[in-house]
Amino acid sequence: MKTLNLVDIDKSDIKYQIQKFPDGQQNVVIAPGNHSAFNSNTRHKYKIVEPNPIQIKARLNNFLDLELIICATQSLRAVGVKQIHLYTPYFMGARSDRQFERGGNRYLADVICPIINSLNFESVSVLDPHSYVLGNLINNFELETNVKLARWALVDLYGSFIENSPLPKLDNCILVSPDAGASHKIFKLAEQIGYKGDIITCTKERNKDGKIIGVEVPEFDVSKDIIIIDDILDYGNTFNNIAGRMNDAEHEGKKYLIITHAIQDAGLENSLRWFDGIYTTNSYKSRESNERIKTLNVF
Repeated sequence: MKTLNLVDIDKSDIKYQIQKFPDGQQNVVIAPGNHSAFNSNTRHKYKIVEPNPIQIKARLNNFLDLELIICATQSLRAVGVKQIHLYTPYFMGARSDRQFERGGNRYLADVICPIINSLNFESVSVLDPHSYVLGNLINNFELETNVKLARWALVDLYGSFIENSPLPKLDNCILVSPDAGASHKIFKLAEQIGYKGDIITCTKERNKDGKIIGVEVPEFDVSKDIIIIDDILDYGNTFNNIAGRMNDAEHEGKKYLIITHAIQDAGLENSLRWFDGIYTTNSYKSRESNERIKTLNVF
């Protein structure tokens, strides 16, 4: 399938230009090399040179990104593309999956998803979404799990494996779910990658207003490495609190984070005080890998 990559034009099969106007308006224009003119008296002035299904690869961090997705979609349709797929690994608003306050809205259901659905994509692929609710709200939704990221990280830490085979037995690490809500994901992940070792689930402590005030960590083998796996890192407070509790328990092994979507740079820097390494993707932001923060490129 040909791609229109809104993140990296050098990797885009369909060449384009992004126009920016003084008032902030953006537009996506398909470059002339991708289409040919025909009779201007017909309803459509242009026809795509290769009318194959096209996949738009794009970030969806904010409304500027959403504007580009809309413009790219309509420009492709204007040059005759009928089948358009969307790949947007991080989905804006996925954490706002319900009405949090009286008088507010269900941001995901009421604001973002109706716009995406109006574009009539053949499929919408999202990487490790925060909430299962997203899959119920998006037409033609396709889930991409964090299996590839987890396998990549574990291989980097503990050795190689044969492609599409289970990981070798990992005797010296424990997988950790930061809370009960994420536990179903980590058990499913363990099954998918063939992990047979220990898994523990932490519990968030909240006050009467629902604010997180701490975290409980169950008993664990303090001699083994700890690998916390979750979908989103903002400032890393939950992960850092877990690491602190483990230090209080005289943890002797190393600590690692596998985080699909790293949002805040400050959160990554804060977590480096507690963890020996962090594995993430460039779903939200492009970052160069270094010795302690390693990035798997999904664009």
